[in-house]
Amino acid sequence: MTLYGIPPAGLRRFMAPESGRDHAHAIADAAHAWWVANRGGSGDRAVAVGTLAGLALMTPRQPDGPDCGLLLIPLEDEGLVDALRAGWNTFRTYDPDLAEAARPLHDWLCAPTENDVRGLSDYARVLVRAGLLEYCSDPSRAESDDILGLMLTRMRTYSERQRTGEFFTPAMAADHVGEIIFAADRKPGDLFLEPAAGTGTLARAAAAALRVYGADPAIFRWWLNDADPLNAACCAVNAQLWRLGRQVTVSCGDALNHPRLLEQAVQRRAERAIAELEKHPVLYPTRTRPPFWPF
Repeated sequence: MTLYGIPPAGLRRFMAPESGRDHAHAIADAAHAWWVANRGGSGDRAVAVGTLAGLALMTPRQPDGPDCGLLLIPLEDEGLVDALRAGWNTFRTYDPDLAEAARPLHDWLCAPTENDVRGLSDYARVLVRAGLLEYCSDPSRAESDDILGLMLTRMRTYSERQRTGEFFTPAMAADHVGEIIFAADRKPGDLFLEPAAGTGTLARAAAAALRVYGADPAIFRWWLNDADPLNAACCAVNAQLWRLGRQVTVSCGDALNHPRLLEQAVQRRAERAIAELEKHPVLYPTRTRPPFWPF
């Protein structure tokens, strides 16, 4: 049975590209093509990438988990916004500090404009049809490439990337670096520090290399920093998608020239996030639960 012409999860898994990397590019291409055709270009990138991130966080923790698409596909624009709010509420309960670091991806949900919401349910259906839920629920696929980084790169113009000097590290190159980083013996609790992490693609490669060597990335500490707020926000979500564990720090600032000030700022942010969670357990008022509680 199909809804809006979108097959159920089992068939979506069967139809997905065999390569997780090809799957990630297919999802990003479909999402970007819809955004350009229906929203007129690369603007509103926080809404485009934030919606993708919010749906990714709502996926089951196992590839054969329940089909969240059955609950997401019928939603209209306002209903989808409500589901996204509920999903970010859950992420904040799980890790208030990372949810705060990811705020540039979901802050628009506080008071979305009519333009923010316009066509968002159709955009979500494109993501479901392309297999985003199946991609993110399979750990081996989710860590094969940086889906948020791919989408964010597509949403930035060439001139923007030239002006900021940004360069998205291809997954294949990142994989080689990840293998080199963890080729030597590493002890539990060692710190992986990336001062110019972008959206975290080198951390993805390092985590994948650790799993190849039989180690769990969650037993290590991760500190991912980038000067761009949206990049850092994507790092916070990717830490969850790539199962990096609970010892993850994400920051936004000049980590090379002001490391001590950056460390102090992150500590204060974490303290504020925990205190705010105790005072206000719900980040966004919502009428519904998220389709799935993945954490």
